[in-house]
Amino acid sequence: MPRKKSLKNGKHLVDLLESAMVPAIRLLATIDKFAFLPISTAALTDADIRAQLIAALPESDPIALAVADQEAMRVLDLARFRTEHLLARARDALEFEGHPELDTFDPGADVITRLIWLRAKASRVFDQVETAYLTHHFHGHAKFHSFGVKGGQAQAFVWSDDVESRLHAAVTQELALSDEDKAGCEIIHFEMADGDEEQPKLLHYLVVYHPGKMRTQRQMLQGRRDLLAFIPALEATLIYDPSANKVHVLSDRPRVAKALADRFSQIGFEKPLSKEPMDAVAYELSMFRTLIDLRQMAKAPGVRIEDAWVASLTVSLGHTRHSLTFDLDHSDNIWSLSDGHFGPYNPITRCRAIEEVKLSFSVRFDGDEAPRAIDITIGQSGASNLLTLRDPKLRRCAEALLQSLGVMKRIEPAPVGADLALFQAELQLLDLMSNEVDGHCLAELNLSAEQLLERGLLSQKDFGAHITVQVDEEDGQRVYRRLEVQFDSRRTWAVDEVSGDIYELGEGDLRRYGINKAYLRERLSSLLAGQLVDVPLTADEAEPFYLGDYALGDERVPIHLVTGLWHARHAEKMELEIRKQNLGIGVVLTTTQAVARRFLGSSLVVALDALVDPAHTGVRLELSRLSGELRKWRGPAATANTPRLIKDSTSSAVLIGPWEQPWPLTSVETVAAVEVLVDAWNGGKRKCTKDEVLGEFAGARTLQERFRHDPRWTVYIRGADGNERPRLWELNIGQPDYPAKKPRKKGADDCADDLPEVVSDLA
Repeated sequence: MPRKKSLKNGKHLVDLLESAMVPAIRLLATIDKFAFLPISTAALTDADIRAQLIAALPESDPIALAVADQEAMRVLDLARFRTEHLLARARDALEFEGHPELDTFDPGADVITRLIWLRAKASRVFDQVETAYLTHHFHGHAKFHSFGVKGGQAQAFVWSDDVESRLHAAVTQELALSDEDKAGCEIIHFEMADGDEEQPKLLHYLVVYHPGKMRTQRQMLQGRRDLLAFIPALEATLIYDPSANKVHVLSDRPRVAKALADRFSQIGFEKPLSKEPMDAVAYELSMFRTLIDLRQMAKAPGVRIEDAWVASLTVSLGHTRHSLTFDLDHSDNIWSLSDGHFGPYNPITRCRAIEEVKLSFSVRFDGDEAPRAIDITIGQSGASNLLTLRDPKLRRCAEALLQSLGVMKRIEPAPVGADLALFQAELQLLDLMSNEVDGHCLAELNLSAEQLLERGLLSQKDFGAHITVQVDEEDGQRVYRRLEVQFDSRRTWAVDEVSGDIYELGEGDLRRYGINKAYLRERLSSLLAGQLVDVPLTADEAEPFYLGDYALGDERVPIHLVTGLWHARHAEKMELEIRKQNLGIGVVLTTTQAVARRFLGSSLVVALDALVDPAHTGVRLELSRLSGELRKWRGPAATANTPRLIKDSTSSAVLIGPWEQPWPLTSVETVAAVEVLVDAWNGGKRKCTKDEVLGEFAGARTLQERFRHDPRWTVYIRGADGNERPRLWELNIGQPDYPAKKPRKKGADDCADDLPEVVSDLA
């Protein structure tokens, strides 16, 4: 009607009045926000009563009208989204609470009547179902953060007074609420079914209410900045999905969202969050170098594409770092325009990379009369405005359009241990010393960046200014060199100034990828689950990573994980860290293949690929193979009466003999020193001078300095002359043959007590 169009700040209220029954309108007027409505008591028809109310709205107070319009929008929104599910949840809550006016709630009434009853008689339950509605709209939004609970399997969540108390303390702490706001903070838990009608899933909602100055969910959805006190559902609402073992947190602050999810996981399940990437996507823009019929290729369920075009395209100028942007004023063919103006020098087809693209769609949803516009911007680094689209209907449609074009791909992490080739690729990624890798380095390692990206093991980043090449030195040491990328308008290359090699580079070589090593270590730890005891709840922050203990008979053997043992300096650092812990004999699992070191400290080094069971489908790590290896070194050490030095190389050896444990040696200087003592013992000489033991190696003046990084050296070596500062040294086997140490000189008081023995000796 004409008057409705003039009510810009009351159109939702008009819609509600036109759709509600008159008894429901009378109940609506009992709410303080609608108290200004002039409900007539005269005998009028329903149509006349509605017309009278709508006609009186322009004369109402503008502020009261605006507030009532917002309240009317709340009711209308709930009437458009899975209303029967929401109302069923509301009725269950009313019955559980024993609402005193439950008998006046008519489950057979129309939707608007029941919603108005909830708003008037049970505003708290109305807020709960509205929170479920608003939360659903944020699925896929940038403010809706998802996290996985470690374990990977569905876990039951039990709401109790203890959980509520601990979670209340966690929420108030993470949100930094004042003492007054803490007293008014409340957490409400309810369960609600979600998903398809045939396969519904139960979600746990933990709605956080508090009086702090924070924006509400609706304001976040609509981009408003003012505070609306009549909507108490604030950010920090948590949703737990047991079927997917995921925690969702609604917050515009990622740090707060992660902190709340972690506290919820610890309180609810006594487990940390998983490192698995959640809801990750990857974008591919190289297809826009050639002509694409967007209108024919783009598809979305329940949507008809009215028009589609590339509204803006930014490309690199040839192979340089300069860029060129095409910005179209209307729907036109950007490839034809570029080809017509530039001919054979078309910058789109000759560019090295597509840096950014903006797609414009005009779509019509089934049942809608007018088309709607969707503008999607995607950058080469993976940035996109898709997650910031406010309308969830448009957001889901835009995602379907990009997936149908092949521009966007949802990343689904691969199952752990399903593919041996993938497992070996994970070990290679963990063995790299950096948390980033470029496409050229991946190609040299025979790894497919596209496959690793699709399986969630890599994250896409921007293009880099350097590439990494692998070089094998003459001594067999692996070395990685960073080469600066050079370019002109026609080509991109890099030069190794040491060897003179020239590398011709493409777009894929320059792409950088992030390596989520924490997630890779988590996947590796899950393969060892069930074979270790005393597994820590949280992983170590730095190497060596303690994985747990392996039960070898009645003993517990500590198991650690160390990567990058091909790097000499890193290996020496890990050697010192293992020695500091002084845990006795242990095992270090390493991602490095064909590792040269047999021991790190007192721990046996074992390559992970040596534990793979070839008879098992997929990947299975058999720690039982460690038993034989451990007994191999303990057995000879316990039974050998003659010392023996087993050398792997000049810098790696193991001393075995009549000691409880073998002694691993991991440096050239210590191996040479012990070899001199072993040869002297077996040759009958037994004793050696300090200079003979230290040899010609510099850096130490005494044996204490030579073995300063290994405090256990005194178990295997002793002084051979009985002096406090020995000049002769030998292996610590059997009883020493030097005279007993002379007693110290006593004081005057001590001599008086010993006088009878002295006189007796003289006599």
